[in-house]
Amino acid sequence: MQVFKAFMKTEKHFLPVICVYFIIFCAIAFLATRFNIDSKDTAFQTTSLNIGIIDEDDSTSSKALREYLGSLHTLTDLPFEKEILLDQLFYRNLDYILILPKDFEEQLLTKDSKTLFETVQIPGIYSSAFIDEQVNAYLKTVKLYLAGGFTLTDSLQHTNESLLDSLNQVNVITPKDSGKKSSALTAIYYFYQFLPYVLLSMILCGLTPILTIFWEKNLTKRMSCSPTSLISRNFQLALGSILFCLSIWLLFILTSRIFYGAEMFSEKGLLCIANSFFVLPLGAAVSLIIGCFSPKGEAINMINNVFSLGMSFLCGIFVPQQMLGEQVLSISKYLPLYWYIKNNNLIAGFTEESFEINTYVKNIVIQFLFCVALFAVALVISKYKSAKHKE
Repeated sequence: MQVFKAFMKTEKHFLPVICVYFIIFCAIAFLATRFNIDSKDTAFQTTSLNIGIIDEDDSTSSKALREYLGSLHTLTDLPFEKEILLDQLFYRNLDYILILPKDFEEQLLTKDSKTLFETVQIPGIYSSAFIDEQVNAYLKTVKLYLAGGFTLTDSLQHTNESLLDSLNQVNVITPKDSGKKSSALTAIYYFYQFLPYVLLSMILCGLTPILTIFWEKNLTKRMSCSPTSLISRNFQLALGSILFCLSIWLLFILTSRIFYGAEMFSEKGLLCIANSFFVLPLGAAVSLIIGCFSPKGEAINMINNVFSLGMSFLCGIFVPQQMLGEQVLSISKYLPLYWYIKNNNLIAGFTEESFEINTYVKNIVIQFLFCVALFAVALVISKYKSAKHKE
């Protein structure tokens, strides 16, 4: 086991860099966890916003809509002057401006509710979409009552009553200790959301330089003259790589157990652990491919950073997948960490798709196939390099 011993001795030289990655990640995870636990649980509540309204119709319908919005938000009447409207939004005096045209009531009785009003909004503000949804819901409800044969007056009255009653009857059910469990599960999600970046960085920084050393041309020729066979040599290198990767992974599993307690071994916690396991063969395969080209130390660090950071940004580790553009997502689907993050979001419920074990397993299988493909590429390259060294 001379090759294995040499592998482990060489690994000691890279432990300081690996420890730095580990300490920094644990410090950030610990602070995030403390903040998450110490923060107060928040329940559902409606938010009152400042709305400017221009009612050019001044009809029964427009007054009813104003009454409804006035019960939820603070309304301010405005003249229809462009400069005044823009100033109000620019200085954040108002969050939203609603314009009801002169034929508002007439259109309400004949046309689709989406064409009944105009708005002036601050781009990129989520509260604007919130108010849009409230106005559209109100107008659609009025349309439903009208379609049911009610008069306009009755439709407006029933709409106000039904929508306001539905808001007042919203109850938040909080089972005993559910807040603590929810906080722990959220913390676990974020821990395993960023774990692939750290795992890949530590594996690439600790494993790639060693494999590069063993792939050095002169060393390869010297080892070929030794009584150790090629199969035995590769087996010992593989054993050292497996132990190295497993040690790092188990260290993070132990850390998450310390941070999050028994929740780590709940159903969702175990699913996160199983999902993270497939980052190990990914890192090992990429390290083997990079090592075959025998880059120098600075080049290894550059390649490692480009690979781990690039894939983290593209696949949704640093930026949620929901916020990535369609073109970015179409590219990231060809990267293994996209399916890792998709599984993590599925476990945490941060996706429109409901959790199904078949979907989870499918994403795991895709990650595994990526690893198999990368190992196949590594074997082809290594075989080519071995043949070239014999020349």
